[in-house]
Amino acid sequence: MKYTKKILEDKRVQVNLKLDAKEWEEAINNAYEKNKGKYSVQGFRKGHAPRRVLEKTYGSSLFYDDAIDGCFYRYYFEILSKEKDMQPVAMPEIEVASLKDGLELVLKITVKPDVELGEYKGLTIEKKEVKVTAKDVEHELEHIREHRVKYVSVDREVKMGDTATIDFSGSIDGVKFDGGTAEDFDLEIGSHSFIDNFEDQLVGMKKGEEKDVNVTFPEDYHAENLKGKKAVFKVKIKDIKEKKYPELNDEFASEVSEFDTLEALKEDTKKKLLEAKKKEQESHAENDLIEKIVSNAKVDVPHVMVHEQIDEFIKDFEYRLSYQGLNLEGYLKYANTTLEELKASRHEDAEKTVKTRLVLEEIIKKENIQVTDKDLEEKFNENSKDKKKTIEEIRKTLGQEQINYFESSILLNKLMKFLKDNNNI
Repeated sequence: MKYTKKILEDKRVQVNLKLDAKEWEEAINNAYEKNKGKYSVQGFRKGHAPRRVLEKTYGSSLFYDDAIDGCFYRYYFEILSKEKDMQPVAMPEIEVASLKDGLELVLKITVKPDVELGEYKGLTIEKKEVKVTAKDVEHELEHIREHRVKYVSVDREVKMGDTATIDFSGSIDGVKFDGGTAEDFDLEIGSHSFIDNFEDQLVGMKKGEEKDVNVTFPEDYHAENLKGKKAVFKVKIKDIKEKKYPELNDEFASEVSEFDTLEALKEDTKKKLLEAKKKEQESHAENDLIEKIVSNAKVDVPHVMVHEQIDEFIKDFEYRLSYQGLNLEGYLKYANTTLEELKASRHEDAEKTVKTRLVLEEIIKKENIQVTDKDLEEKFNENSKDKKKTIEEIRKTLGQEQINYFESSILLNKLMKFLKDNNNI
């Protein structure tokens, strides 16, 4: 096997791979041995017909495709093992250039692009001011109160903010429709859970009162048979509840925390909010530093890497939808969009993500930042209940995916430490 390579105008690498007649004949014979069991010829047991007989029966090029595939996988990875600087980011385009006196393949390979680093040391990043106000503390305590709210039945008219327990039955032109009927349904008035001005029309009603509520379904409603239709809901109010919040006092503090006084709870809340804001501030500063380093660098991001990143975004989005009991097809229908439009909307983010990854990888390479066995052992022990195991023992119990995750985490932490040590935040 011989090969030559050259750089194309679009920065891809073209490899011309040539096999002589003897090597090509061997490849065809290997394909015959691998696939002969698939074919039957009269007078021979299945899988025992000679190659020449099969080629005469099914065509002389019967084993060419499998032979070409075999040659590609065998010699392509052999070439990559020799060409250490050639790092593919996708499978190459393959073209059969010649089958005369052997085989010639033309491989067009999209490789990891060169990264021209700009300034990534000695930069200055301004942190945003961090402070916690009395209003912030009050807001946090209101969240706690919200979790302790009680719903108390009241004997009065429905008001905004109340929760009304209702029976309802919806119909269009006198005909009930699927999903339009329920009993003992708790509806928070003003939550806009229901369409149009349904909730507004319940304001002023009393317990036991019935009413026809007239609404119009929106034109972009997810159910095709209800889009733009006028509907009537027969509604009965069965109960009216208002929210009753606990008072902010020492008793409240002792019930929701380990503190005996409201003032002590406020001080602790202020301290925790400040810690959270400082972590957020640190994270923002790190992101600002990385964005500045990436913007200083130059790199032509290959389209194939962007498209692969978009696919990763979509897979992750599908995964998150599944946790909400949804799927991508249903989301696209509800959002009135297409998969192509969704992918196009993520193109800029994908390009930015890929460029960031390439720039950070180049810094890691240039600064020789590595993960040592000692780093791994510390990480394993940090995440292991049994601290007595050796690194070799832990490696055996973990899958390669978990080990890769630990290595990536360590590498990222070491990179961020390097960047923060060499820049001014």
